[in-house]
Amino acid sequence: MPTVDLEPLHRFHTYCARFPTEIVETALEKYTKAGESVLDPFCGSGTTLVAGLAHGRKVIGADIDILAGMLTHVKCSPSSNARYVAWREEFVARLTSDFAEIGRSWLRNASPPRGKAWLLGALELAVPSFPELQYWFPPQLTAALIAIAQAAHDCGDHHFEHVALISLSAAIIAKWPNTLSYAMDVDHTRPHRRIQRFTLDRVLTAYLARLDRSIACLGQIHDVYQKAGIDGSGESRVVYPHDAREPLPDLSDGSQALVVTSPPYFNAVDYPRAHRLSVCWMNGYSPPDLVSRRKYIGLRYAPGFDPDAWLKERAALRMLIPATIRRDEGISRRLCAFYGDLEAVLRNTWRALKPGGHAVYVIANNVIRGTRVDSHLILSELAKGLGFTERAVSARAIAKLRRRFPVGPFGFDGPMTHEYVVILRRPGQRTRPAEAAHG
Repeated sequence: MPTVDLEPLHRFHTYCARFPTEIVETALEKYTKAGESVLDPFCGSGTTLVAGLAHGRKVIGADIDILAGMLTHVKCSPSSNARYVAWREEFVARLTSDFAEIGRSWLRNASPPRGKAWLLGALELAVPSFPELQYWFPPQLTAALIAIAQAAHDCGDHHFEHVALISLSAAIIAKWPNTLSYAMDVDHTRPHRRIQRFTLDRVLTAYLARLDRSIACLGQIHDVYQKAGIDGSGESRVVYPHDAREPLPDLSDGSQALVVTSPPYFNAVDYPRAHRLSVCWMNGYSPPDLVSRRKYIGLRYAPGFDPDAWLKERAALRMLIPATIRRDEGISRRLCAFYGDLEAVLRNTWRALKPGGHAVYVIANNVIRGTRVDSHLILSELAKGLGFTERAVSARAIAKLRRRFPVGPFGFDGPMTHEYVVILRRPGQRTRPAEAAHG
């Protein structure tokens, strides 16, 4: 057991709806032993993988979200504090020089040409193609953020490059008024615009504070892994972007002792929208250019999906979806497609688990137009239809400070106050899951 509380080590970058480490640690202790492998198909910011490595397990994670994948990968392969300090000195010298050049070359009416090269003195800055760039970022801040991103890309080491970019993302998604943008409450996915003044000194100071926080946390995670006997080679694998409805490449059937995950909730957190203000600085693109939101589980509209045909083959499931919702074609299609997507993920979970292995799913219920939908019961029913046995279902309260008001016209009745932990087991005998229809 690690002697360090892992929770504070995740806090160098905010991530909406991250579940607590204690869920993973409890599952690891009950259902795995040292050296076994643990999978999280919706790895988010890496809670499952970090806990698994800290407990001496091998880990595999995947996520469709670019920011999530990069953040998890950085946490799974941290460097030593000494290496961070040596790299930081050279990196900060580059930033200081570039910021000075921006200040010397700045023209009052300078304006970034979106998606093109921007010449400022001796600097050639590659402006992101993000369509709303000038709405959320004033010109001089834009120049500064580009300089940081380009210095990161020029690091010559993928890990240090990603640490620098993740720190840039953390600075942009930070809470108002500390954010490096005109956006308030970015991680709530529907930010409001509020003008504030930025100077080059303020931007550099804010960024370096985030960078130092990242380095401090990652250095501590590195030490935790060292004590657990993890040397960073071969114990972790992060695949992104990856659609969880599809099998993970190069993952052997029956290879995982445990799956711990929290799928996206129906119509709750709009991750592509929330992350777009930082992702554009990491690679020059806006999220839709990388992964279509039509592939995001819980957000996609699923045109062509036939909810009546899908429910017809699942009589027990049909009884769990209120008639008022089934009669609304638009909502029924999206909701049933969401559960159909979860069914595909559960099927992949079955394939990945060894006989006798366990899966822990964390999911919240929905209230749609005043009618409650028991998503945890539906998830359990889907799992049993594929051959899983249900071991336990328990409610857990969400800490008041971590509650969220999800976006959208429907989905939840106010802030999330609780969610459910569903524990499933793949039976010990080697059987194949039922081939249920998949839309």
